[in-house]
Amino acid sequence: MLALSNRGATPEQLPIISGTRMGIEMIRGAAGSGKTSTALLRLESLAHTFVARRKRLGLAEPVKVLVLSFNRTLAGYVEHLAASQLAAFTDVTCEIDTFAAWAHRCLGAPSIIDDDEREPMLRRLGAGVALAPDALLNEIEYVCGRFRPAERANYVPLERTGRGNAQAVPRTLRPAILQVIDRFYTELAAYQGGGWLDWHLLAEQMLTIPSRQYDIVIIDEAQDFSANQIRAVRHHLSDPYCLTLVLDTAQRLYPRGYTWAETGLDLQLARYHRLRENHRNTVEIAQFAAGIVDGLAVDDDGTLPDFSAATRHGEKPLVCAGRYKNQLAFAIDWIKANVDLTSETVAFLKPRGGNWFKDIRSALNSNGLGFVTITRDRKWPTGPENIALSTMHSAKGLEFDHVIILGLNAENTPHGDGADDEELLLLRRLLAMALGRARKSVIVGYKPTEASDLVTFFKPDTFNLLAV
Repeated sequence: MLALSNRGATPEQLPIISGTRMGIEMIRGAAGSGKTSTALLRLESLAHTFVARRKRLGLAEPVKVLVLSFNRTLAGYVEHLAASQLAAFTDVTCEIDTFAAWAHRCLGAPSIIDDDEREPMLRRLGAGVALAPDALLNEIEYVCGRFRPAERANYVPLERTGRGNAQAVPRTLRPAILQVIDRFYTELAAYQGGGWLDWHLLAEQMLTIPSRQYDIVIIDEAQDFSANQIRAVRHHLSDPYCLTLVLDTAQRLYPRGYTWAETGLDLQLARYHRLRENHRNTVEIAQFAAGIVDGLAVDDDGTLPDFSAATRHGEKPLVCAGRYKNQLAFAIDWIKANVDLTSETVAFLKPRGGNWFKDIRSALNSNGLGFVTITRDRKWPTGPENIALSTMHSAKGLEFDHVIILGLNAENTPHGDGADDEELLLLRRLLAMALGRARKSVIVGYKPTEASDLVTFFKPDTFNLLAV
């Protein structure tokens, strides 16, 4: 499976890559604009700057680099390019991981309660709160990610931003939600004899240990990190430091709802860059993806897909309408007829994992097509297989020649009522992001009688429809 590699800097990237000033750099841009590779290509010049400073000051410690990614799959994907940028240095250490894995390692591998145990506890404790169970869980994640434990009371009067109007939680319910959170952490303290954390406490614990003094830090897909995670990273910066935030809030998959100022980052002297050229998608793919998020509100840190920024042309995305087994049979035949699997990559993506991929695995095996499952896999596969199976979430930040999304139905894309429903808005972003992984072609399939509401956002004339 092909990983991220150095394809050479573009004229748009060169001024950013060559910059070596200390402080904060914000790299913004739409999917396919090269944000991640731009940040990683800066590593060599930044390392030279910090190594020279070490020698000038007579410091013996190596330069410390930290690269944090949104998920484990992305960490494996970027590792090769990051390592190649630093290969010539003997006095530079580099850690590449997700926030959770990094924090878990730094804290000596404490016991973390599994989500399969944690969520039922929260549902039980929140049974008396007048919110749908999933909405309650989402609100708890928001509160615990934005506020430190001693500051959670600030949640009650604060206006909640970054979500659809239909999902606003009344202030009258918020004290009850805080009580659920307090009761949960009381139970967690006694869980299986004590000593257990959840992922939110992991971030809090990182704020209580001595700073690890990183000189160079890159946070990829920073818009999906919680405020407490950003605070924890800030705590572990050296002085001076260079922190690069790579982000696009148009691709945000979690409603974090905080401002950068809350995290303690001083952005007054930050340098902002926006990459506008789309180097990944064809005009046709970008146009199809742009239609799905058309009309969504985007803040200053977001960049909606812009088909005018793409330069290559190709076939329009193909939308197959029919029974699932017919969608799958068509996709397999299409791969055999159109894809050179020795040099091209294919991704089968779905909103959810597990058994949702059962039929695809069976079809690929019966047709002798090798594949790998990359969902939440930290180790990037290095074998000859160039077909990947992944959830859309785990595909974030990745790139493939061909993207195939089959069985896009209401069952695997549930959401609430109303056009402003938070889950629907996130699903639109999720699908557009997934489509934006493709360099050459896109195939989407759905059964008309079970179609996801996302299909209604397919803009006419941006795709070819095929009955299967």
